[in-house]
Amino acid sequence: MDLREILPDKDFGLQMRFQKGDVAAFFGPGANHTSVIAERQDWIARDPKTHLALLPEGVDLLDETIAMAEALKTLPEGKFESLDPTERCRLLGELWEADFLLMKPDNEGVFRMVGGCLCFPSHWDLREKMGQSMTAIHAPIPGLNETLGRQIDGFLKRIKPGISWERFNWGLSRTPERNLHPSRELPRLDSSGEVWWRLEEQSLVALPKSGGILFGIKIEIRPLTEIKADPKARIGMIRALKTMEESMATYKGISKARERLLQLLEAT
Repeated sequence: MDLREILPDKDFGLQMRFQKGDVAAFFGPGANHTSVIAERQDWIARDPKTHLALLPEGVDLLDETIAMAEALKTLPEGKFESLDPTERCRLLGELWEADFLLMKPDNEGVFRMVGGCLCFPSHWDLREKMGQSMTAIHAPIPGLNETLGRQIDGFLKRIKPGISWERFNWGLSRTPERNLHPSRELPRLDSSGEVWWRLEEQSLVALPKSGGILFGIKIEIRPLTEIKADPKARIGMIRALKTMEESMATYKGISKARERLLQLLEAT
């Protein structure tokens, strides 16, 4: 991962930058597999209704995802036999490091969320988004639908199977916790407290039999000092913070801390 590609020396702006990746590599075990899986299983055991959801129209996407994962050796074979759909969704959420969301086109070709497991959300609720279109899901993000809405819809309809189309999205938080579900009411950034850099690595994978899309999300959390230690990444973040519109800074939870963040990054 090149921090300078994620934080280039450019004004902040919404953009669709996907690169080709490997499906098995994205959804396979990573360096922190044991700890991530243990935390996922803990959250699912505590509150499955918050972290899991599956509509009837999402069952075929779930089964196609499981079959693909078994074929790519990112899951042990035979674990899902004799389980009902809800149990299959839960087990996949417990075995994969990545959160996953399932998107299916309706009769008009509009992609809607029909299932998934979300243990490590960035301040949003899976249940609230079920059945919603991509336009509705993205509505809270200032300017996204107006700027990229058509591109996103077109991209989802065109992507070919067998490729993990990947991008990064970054944010800042006051806590190193992975799970920022709004119900937890964790403290947000302000003029004091710790600052952590939160990176979302995202993957889009076409599911050809069902016509759906598998959307994977992996979370990495690092101290802000790591950005400060990389001269070019530091410059990129400073420029992004200075040029980010207030509506976007508010959405990202940065607005109240922006001045302090700049002081921390600019201090020698």
